[in-house]
Amino acid sequence: MADECSFATVRTENLTYCPNKANVGGVKAKCWYIPMAQLKTITKPTLTPDTPYAESITLTALLPETGKGFKRIDLVIDENELKSGLVGAKGNMKDQAQFDGMIPNFVKSNIGFISRHRNTPMCWVVEDSAGQKWIVLEAYMTKADATTAKKYDENSGTAFNVTANDALWAFDGDIVELADSAAATGE
Repeated sequence: MADECSFATVRTENLTYCPNKANVGGVKAKCWYIPMAQLKTITKPTLTPDTPYAESITLTALLPETGKGFKRIDLVIDENELKSGLVGAKGNMKDQAQFDGMIPNFVKSNIGFISRHRNTPMCWVVEDSAGQKWIVLEAYMTKADATTAKKYDENSGTAFNVTANDALWAFDGDIVELADSAAATGE
């Protein structure tokens, strides 16, 4: 009975939706990433008993270290998915965020990216089709399969998955995208 009392003051709110409002699935055909070690500031919301659901998962700051920034990945259209779920046992559930992406083409830079960052804790920014930026923090690659495809008209590229044992966060600010240096682009 003592456990039930601890939930007596938990905030609840309605989750309403207008059926006439357009609702689309999917994510945009680009995302951004940065190693966690290159982030200077991640400001999570301060939770109080009166914090609304949406505000409780919205980051207020996401800033890279000086001279660092997010890098963009262009994705294959309609081959990407963002998920927020729960893992664990009843009464001990934990948040889990997951992003499945597909980088087009079987090229050296894509294979090198996967090889270089296969064990790097990353921050991923994924924008959904409605324009909301979602943040996956402390995410590790759990799968990466690069393929030339078997037939000429099939998609070649690298399908990858990143997973974080953390909540999926919303972000309404700007992403600081860092351009490549001339050496990185081969110019």
